[in-house]
Amino acid sequence: MSVIFYLSIGILSIILLVLFDYVNNFQFYKDGDKLPGPKAYPIIGNAHFFLGMDVIAAHEKLLEIAEEYASPFRGWLGNQLFIIIHEPDQMKTILTSPKSMGKASLYRLLRPWLGNALLLAPVPMWRVHRKLIQPAFSLQILRKFVHIFDKHSKSMVKKMEEELDGGEFEVRSYLVPFSLNVALEASMGLSETFDPKMYAEFGVCVDRVFELIMQRGFRPWLHPDKIFNLTKMSNDFYRSIKGMHRISHTIIAKKKNEFEKHGEVKKDKIKNQREGFLELLLDLQDKQKFSDQQICDEVNFMVMAAYDTVSVGLQFALLMLAHHPDVQEKVYQELKHIYGDVIPENVLITIDDLREMRYTERMIQESMRLFPPVAFVLRKVEEDLDVGGYTMPKGCTAFCSIAKIHRDEKYWPDPLKFDPDRFLPEEVAKRNPYCYLPFSGGPRNCIGSLHAIMEMKTALARILLKFIIRKKHIEPIKNIRQKAEIISHPLKPIKIEIVRRLPKT
Repeated sequence: MSVIFYLSIGILSIILLVLFDYVNNFQFYKDGDKLPGPKAYPIIGNAHFFLGMDVIAAHEKLLEIAEEYASPFRGWLGNQLFIIIHEPDQMKTILTSPKSMGKASLYRLLRPWLGNALLLAPVPMWRVHRKLIQPAFSLQILRKFVHIFDKHSKSMVKKMEEELDGGEFEVRSYLVPFSLNVALEASMGLSETFDPKMYAEFGVCVDRVFELIMQRGFRPWLHPDKIFNLTKMSNDFYRSIKGMHRISHTIIAKKKNEFEKHGEVKKDKIKNQREGFLELLLDLQDKQKFSDQQICDEVNFMVMAAYDTVSVGLQFALLMLAHHPDVQEKVYQELKHIYGDVIPENVLITIDDLREMRYTERMIQESMRLFPPVAFVLRKVEEDLDVGGYTMPKGCTAFCSIAKIHRDEKYWPDPLKFDPDRFLPEEVAKRNPYCYLPFSGGPRNCIGSLHAIMEMKTALARILLKFIIRKKHIEPIKNIRQKAEIISHPLKPIKIEIVRRLPKT
C-alpha cells in the first residue's frame, strides 16, 4: 500500500484519539475555556505560537502574551491546559493551597535524573522527607559551613589572579568549579581534591540535561516516553544522566565505606557536629528512614541545586557590579567597615561578618529580582481552585511566572533600574511578599535559600576585597537575556575584567 494511505490512517487515528479525549473530558475543556486567553485551535491549542522557536524565544513569547492578558489567563498546549499567574495574591494561593501543592506533570521529565527527590516527591512523601531533611539547613548547621564557603572562595580568587589586567574573561569558568566544590564538600563532606575531569563532566551533563528537558517541554508531541525514546535527543539525555549518576554513586559509595569503617565513632561525630547533607541521609538510612535509591535521588538534587543556582546567581551579581561602579563601591565600603585596612588574605570570614553585609545582601537580592535563578514554577491543580475570580479546573497546570512579576512596574517602579535599596526593610514592608520569589514561595520553597545567600556573600566579599570589577561595554538590562531553563542561565557568556584593588594611602 502507498505511503499516502498509511499517512492518512495515522492522521485519522490522531483525530479520533483527540475527539475521544475531548468527549471524555468535555467538562474540563469547557471549564478551561471560561478563562480569558488567546484563541486556541483544535488539536494544537496555542502551540502554533511556539512553532519553530527555541526555548528562549518561546519563553519570551509567553512573557509578551502575558503583557496582553491580566492574571490569570489560559493557554493550551495540545490537550494540556496551562493557567498563567503573574499577580502576587494569586501566586500566594497557588503556592500555599493544599489543592496545588503537587508538582506539575511536566516535572516528570526530570524523574530519570532526580527520581523522588524533594523537588519531585509526591506530597505525602515530600512532607515526611522535608521534615527529616530540614535540620541539615538550620542556621546552627550552616554556621559550621562558613569556613567551607570561605576556603573555596579564597582558592577561586587565587586562581582568578591569572586574569589580572588581561582583559575580559568568562567568569563562569571560575564560578562553576567554585560552587561545585562547595556543593560537594558542604553536601557530601568531600574535603579532598576531587577529579577535575569529573567536575567538568558533571557541569557539562547538568547543562545539557537542562537544555534537553526544556526543548522537550515546549514540544508536547515529545512528552510521551515512547515517542521521546525514539529520538536522538533521548540518547543524549540518558547518556548525560548516566554520567551524573556515575559520579554521584562514586561519592555515595566512598562515604558509606567511611561510615562502615569508623562505625560508632563516626555516628557520634555526626550526632554532635553534622559534616554534610550526605551524612544526615546516611544517618537516616541507619534508622530505616531512607533507602539507597532515595539517598541517591536527594544527593543528585542537592548537588545540582546547590551548585547551579549559586554559580548563576554569582554570574549575574558580578555583571551588575561591573555595570554599576557606584554600587560596587558601596559594597566594598561595607566590607572595609567590617574588616578595616587589612591584607585580604589575612581576613577570616565568619557568620557574624555575613550578618553585617546588609548592603551586599540587598545587592544580591536586586540582582536576583532582575535575573531570577528560577523564572517560573509549575504546580498541578488537583482539585478545582478559585483564583482571581475564576475557577482553575482539576487537572490543569498553574504556570507561576516569577520572571514577569519581578519586572512588573505595578510592584517595582522603574523596574529595569538596578537599585539595591528596594530591599531596605522599610521598602520590603510596603510590598506583598509574593512579589519577590527568587527561591519560590510557600511550604515547597527552596530548602537551601539561606545556604545560597551565605555562599554568595562569602564569594563576593572575597572577590571585592581583592579586585575591582569592570566591563567595557555596558548593555541595557532589557538586552541581557536568560535561557528559560529549570535554572535560568545567561544566554550569552558573562564576561568581566578585573584589576587589583590597591590600598588607598
